[in-house]
Amino acid sequence: MRLANAGLERGLMGRRIRMLRTRLGLSQEAFARTYGIPLANICQYEIGRHMPPPAVRAYLKVIEAEPEAAARAVAA
Repeated sequence: MRLANAGLERGLMGRRIRMLRTRLGLSQEAFARTYGIPLANICQYEIGRHMPPPAVRAYLKVIEAEPEAAARAVAA
């Protein structure tokens, strides 16, 4: 049962990332470049193959709340 829950959590997180990226109007490549997350990781997260580590999940919350500020911080 625990394994099934882990798969569900990965899938929900992937959907959340995809919805965020779509809301921002960014392709996977543009999202990865803008926020400094490797493109391969974005792809793996979105399909639910891997769960982002805690630090990346926290960063995604920052991107959700303040996308422009996060992008500026990465570009600086």
